[in-house]
Amino acid sequence: MSAIEQDRWNAVWEADLDVLRNLRSNGDLPHIPRQIDVSFRGLIDALKRLKAAHSSFGFEVLEFIEADEQGEPWLFLARIQTADDDAIRDLTMTYLKIEDSFGVECDGWGCVGQTKE
Repeated sequence: MSAIEQDRWNAVWEADLDVLRNLRSNGDLPHIPRQIDVSFRGLIDALKRLKAAHSSFGFEVLEFIEADEQGEPWLFLARIQTADDDAIRDLTMTYLKIEDSFGVECDGWGCVGQTKE
C-alpha cells in the first residue's frame, strides 16, 4: 500500500481530533475499550469486496445496505478498541488504507463515550 500524503493525513486527522475533543469534553475515558464503528460508501462492487475482506483489517460487519433512501450503498464496520490518540491514529491509518485499496470513501467513525470505569 502506498504512503498517505501529508496534506490528506492532516485533513482527516484534524477531523478525527474534533471527534476526540468532543468525546473528552463529555467526560469520555479514552483508555476504556468500546465498539467503534466506521462507515464506508462507494460503488457496490467495491463495498462487497471490502465486506469480504473486513476481518483482514480487524473489523466485523455491522450492516451492509445495498441502497439507502437515495439509492446509495453503504457498509458499516466495527471493532473493539480504545479511543486514545494512538488507537485512533491507527484507526485513521487503517481506514485511509482501506480507501486506497478498495476505492471507497470513509464517511466517518463514531462510538459511545465511556464515562465509567
